[in-house]
Amino acid sequence: MFPACCCAGKARPRLLLPLDPYGHGLLPPVPPDGGRGRAHGKRKSWNFIHEKMSYDTFFTMKRLIERSRSVGEVLRWVTQNPGKVSASHYPIALHKLGQLLQQQSGPPAGAGDGRGPAGQVLEQPEFHALCQAIVSGCAKFDNFSIVNCLYAAAALGLPGESPLVRVLEDESRSRLGRFNQKDVSMVFSSVMRLHPSSPHPLVESCLSSLERHLEKERHPQTLFLLLSYYRLRAQALQGHAASDQQLINNRKILRLVRHTLGQVSAMREHELALLDEMLALCAQEANNKALEAIFSSQLFYENRQERFIRSMAEWLPRKAENLTPYTMALIAKYVARHRLREPRLLDTIANFLLKRGEQLDSKVIQKLVFPFSRMNYRPSNHGELFPKLEAILEQKAGSSPLATVNILMSMFQLSHFPQTVLHQVFSPAFITNVMSSPYALIVRRYLSLLDAAVELEFREYSGPRLDPRYRVLMFEHALTADEANRKYSYKGLVAEALRQLVGEECYRQDEVLPPGYCTDFLLWINRSGTVLPLSRVPAASKAPLATSPAPLSLRSSVLALTADLQDFAPFAAETPSSPPGPRESSRAGRFLPALCPAPGGPCFQPPSDYYCGLSKEPSLGSPGSSTLSSPSECLSAVQPGTPDCSPRASAASLFQFPIGKILEEEEEAAGCPGHEHGCFQGEQAPEEPEERSPPGSDDAGPPPSPCRPSPKRGPGEGPQGTEDIQRVVLSVNDKWHYCQNSDILVGSRAMRDRHLRLLGYCLVQLPYTELEKVSGIEEAKHYLRQKLRELRF
Repeated sequence: MFPACCCAGKARPRLLLPLDPYGHGLLPPVPPDGGRGRAHGKRKSWNFIHEKMSYDTFFTMKRLIERSRSVGEVLRWVTQNPGKVSASHYPIALHKLGQLLQQQSGPPAGAGDGRGPAGQVLEQPEFHALCQAIVSGCAKFDNFSIVNCLYAAAALGLPGESPLVRVLEDESRSRLGRFNQKDVSMVFSSVMRLHPSSPHPLVESCLSSLERHLEKERHPQTLFLLLSYYRLRAQALQGHAASDQQLINNRKILRLVRHTLGQVSAMREHELALLDEMLALCAQEANNKALEAIFSSQLFYENRQERFIRSMAEWLPRKAENLTPYTMALIAKYVARHRLREPRLLDTIANFLLKRGEQLDSKVIQKLVFPFSRMNYRPSNHGELFPKLEAILEQKAGSSPLATVNILMSMFQLSHFPQTVLHQVFSPAFITNVMSSPYALIVRRYLSLLDAAVELEFREYSGPRLDPRYRVLMFEHALTADEANRKYSYKGLVAEALRQLVGEECYRQDEVLPPGYCTDFLLWINRSGTVLPLSRVPAASKAPLATSPAPLSLRSSVLALTADLQDFAPFAAETPSSPPGPRESSRAGRFLPALCPAPGGPCFQPPSDYYCGLSKEPSLGSPGSSTLSSPSECLSAVQPGTPDCSPRASAASLFQFPIGKILEEEEEAAGCPGHEHGCFQGEQAPEEPEERSPPGSDDAGPPPSPCRPSPKRGPGEGPQGTEDIQRVVLSVNDKWHYCQNSDILVGSRAMRDRHLRLLGYCLVQLPYTELEKVSGIEEAKHYLRQKLRELRF
């Protein structure tokens, strides 16, 4: 019997439904006033309690069961008070037993005899009495109690052949026509868990009802159990020849997958694997509308489905003609986001673009072209595709400048340089149009990088170039992807090993080099293999030059080097007075530190407004474009209120731009007196465009030599006198710098490496496949030591 203190003097508790996997409690809802709703002055009847039981008795027993702390306590409350237990108490008791057993499953109590806590509970007499009470009164239970008892029995782990389960399944089959959608869903889930490997008649009965009302199903567990059932059916049909049953099953899977992607907001790892398998199985039956729905799902977009994409590469060429440009753009966007380098799929996109490119808008073309540069892949039809894109851009260059620059960047990453389009892009009309648009900032950044790429890789180009007033750094710090994944990167390990190996004063981290490439680690090494302290080699000034007067030697260096800067492409147009030189030394000489001229050497006074437009741009906001960022406001090339453009101010503003770094390096390289430089810290930088890394490209041929010779120095013309200094970049290539499951760098990373080599830097690649084998700082130091010893100067 109840203890005397259980109900006396107690206020009636409000109904607190226990949690269950389906979100609807084990009891029907009760009005907020505790069930005492009034209608015409009469008390409401409790239609879910068939026995003659008071309100206090019912909810007191419910509360006692839910607050029990052990399996034995639950069983005692139910078996020792048969007159106080109703049908609705049994599912509550079974559910509570399942919770307690799950808590005890950590340290198995029955490890000695090979049985865990669940096995011990099934053998207790009180549990047999509980099961017998449910079996004997099952026919009098309401639908809700039947369904929840069956679900709780499945969660408890009872065998499918137990008398309790058989009776509940038989009762459910007889009432299936009177069950609502939630009840059918719970019965289906319960039977699937009780009989995971063998077909059950009740599953087929529930399945027909669920298929008729699939759009009403909302619970993820039922949806994934349906997918599991269809997978079993597909495996059973797999050994037979293609038949109508397979076709029907695949179409059912496709319908279920579309509904699941629309209803589920999150998935666990095994659910994602199941979805990927089902997509690979059924998607070949998808039409344009179904593919659009799948690739438009945010849940699908955020998760990588590799099996599906591999299978898609096989059948998509047959269906490409029936797809709309919007659907193909969604496919291209997904492939680029997850770096899935499937050549057949990319060739299918290229063929689609070749056939229908003239009918497409530039904004759609940029989305279809982007996967090629992202995955560092030249399509098999690039000989036809690239000229076709050039012809399209010639006609549509001005209609969407942002898309035009985006397409050009993708082609540059693939080492294709459309000369006629460059004439239009660098023309005054195009620049004027861009500078009056809302996305002026981002286009300036991309045009600056395109201009630098022309100088480095397309020397035969003789058309117009970007006006020096509009040249800015592409990026000023590490990329957003690298910052977001910093805790997963190996840069921290390499930085600590490098600090202990050479010292903090001998390297720079996250240094941004013109035309806007962020390097992981920058070192200066002489020919004898000694890593030099940065105080003895060119380094960027810690403070802006405007804060302190420039020494005479530095200022004379600036004035003397200005003559060379007049043909300093990509930062100025070439002049006839610039003598042509060897291509390699010319490129390196334009970007590497030169020597300070001797005192009294020839000087050139630049125009007073030459340096005014070379200031850094502020950080960019995140755009709405799929490939390029757009600033929130338009900034013209030269803002009102520009600082003084006198020679002194010109020299000061020069050090806010990459050329300033170069000139400072020039001054330090000559050992000019009166300057002491410490370790340079990288600056913070603007946010990376949403889906494009800092533009880069693939190396179609074999990789170039890791080192390029530094310019020759005469006696006394460097920090080490007659020694040559090699600038070395340690490049930590993490997993996201490669195409998925590949050793091919993404296009942006490859183009960065290619340009740094052309600028005279020696690149040492540190791939994650090697770094993940390193254990501890000592091994990391040994690994770096070996890498540096392998350098060839």
